[in-house]
Amino acid sequence: MGLVTFSTPDEAEQAVLADRMCRWIGSVLLRHYPNRQWFVEVSMEGGVAKIQSPSISNNYGFVVHIDKPREALERAVVRAGGELLERFGLSRERAAVGGEEAIERDIRGEAIHAATGI
Repeated sequence: MGLVTFSTPDEAEQAVLADRMCRWIGSVLLRHYPNRQWFVEVSMEGGVAKIQSPSISNNYGFVVHIDKPREALERAVVRAGGELLERFGLSRERAAVGGEEAIERDIRGEAIHAATGI
């Protein structure tokens, strides 16, 4: 097992901040859409978070700019998660479960297109 090393203290700080932001965004998504799987990747340097649902698609997702006040960021995260669900015809309802199995997929298991025709 290799160790993660950082060249500068700034890189370590950025990694810690990115991890905290990922966890917070994930908790927001799970609070609003608890029965769904979520993947969050944050670039502090780029100022963005990528939000995906691996049970839906590994190709489709949303990018959210994270340089906003907490309340505005939470609204953007909830909106992005809901939009992703809706584009694949899945319910945004908090208690909604399943539906991913009905998404049309290619031979690799990847979603063929979103409901918007993409």
